[in-house]
Amino acid sequence: MKAYKNILIIEDELLIAQDLSYLLEDLGFKCVGIAKNFERAMFLFNTNDVHLILCDINIDGDKDGIETIFELNKIRNVPTIYLSAYSDHELITRTTDTSTYGYLVKPYNERSLDVAINLALNKFYQNDFKAVNDDFLSNFTSREIEIIKLLAAGKSSSEIADILFISPQTVSKHRSNILKKSGCKSSTELLHQYYKQ
Repeated sequence: MKAYKNILIIEDELLIAQDLSYLLEDLGFKCVGIAKNFERAMFLFNTNDVHLILCDINIDGDKDGIETIFELNKIRNVPTIYLSAYSDHELITRTTDTSTYGYLVKPYNERSLDVAINLALNKFYQNDFKAVNDDFLSNFTSREIEIIKLLAAGKSSSEIADILFISPQTVSKHRSNILKKSGCKSSTELLHQYYKQ
């Protein structure tokens, strides 16, 4: 799990952020940067390979932590654990619109942080830890393999079209060919074949 170790901290209280950074290091993770506002978070997110975000809800600037994560999700979906001194229903409800994989109420401890991070990483990257059936893939073209891998990553046809710079109709045609070649009736059945059981 430590292969996914790059963590971005979004926290406007510098002492808390530095303490959190040291704590992450002790746990075997790497803090790629500390952002106190949306603009800095956007810069650090775009210039680092971020695997997980720890985000305070109340931060400096026009956008709070939840709005910041919402904007970052538009670029790339990354699991987020929110850190807050507040746990009211409205706040928690707002976080569900983003890639929330945990919510820790301050003050948290090293153990609860470690458990929350590992659960979030395991859940988000779970398909990366499944063994791929290479024999199954040998029947497909390189473009079809790209599409199968993107389907396994949970991407929709329109997202695949954007990523591969092809039309949604072309993706549909590829998906149809993939199902015919594999003998599968659905994408779910296809993914069962893709991963070794």
